[in-house]
Formats: sequence, structure tokens, C-alpha cells
Amino acid sequence: MKNLLLLSGILLLVSCSPRVSYLGDEYAPTMHVDIFFDPVDIEQDYKVMGLISANNSNNSLISLEDIKTKMIEEAKMKGADAILFNAVFSNASITDDQHIVEGKLLKYK
Repeated sequence: MKNLLLLSGILLLVSCSPRVSYLGDEYAPTMHVDIFFDPVDIEQDYKVMGLISANNSNNSLISLEDIKTKMIEEAKMKGADAILFNAVFSNASITDDQHIVEGKLLKYK
């Protein structure tokens, strides 16, 4: 019975989290990630270390802020210094509110 409760709890946590995909290089984890929405705002030299995307297709109750937070956590684990968010795609209807967020992870030179 304890195992069933533990498994149920784990499944609940996983289903409440945005799905994140990453393709790129990895470095030592970082503690802080700068956030950018326009490349002209980036004052330091950088290289693009990878591409990241996240969505709430597994749970439409997950907000854009939840997706952003999960992407920042993932960027820290991958060793990024910043995220340059590229786009947010939304498919909103009466029964659905799905978001896909894309960005680039940056490493300062």
C-alpha cells in the first residue's frame, strides 16, 4: 500500500510539471540565469549553447509562469548563464489552453 501511495505521489508531481526538451551542450550547473526577450538587451559576449523548449500539453492548468520557472531550473542544471526566450505559441480555446515556449540557452564568453 505504501508503494502505491508513493507511486501515485510521484505520478502526480510529474504530471503537474511542464515538459522540457533540450538539445545542446552542458556545463557545470549555475546558480543564476539571466532572462532576455530581445538579443539587443544582452550586453555581454555569449555563445548559444543549446535550444530549449517547454510545453504544458500534459496539463493545461500549468501557466506560462510555471513553464518559465521550469525552463530556468533546467537552464541552471545545464550550466547556462542566460536564456533568450524566442517565442510563445498558444492554442487557446474553450476547453484548452496550451502553450509552447522556445528559447536559447546562452553561455557568456
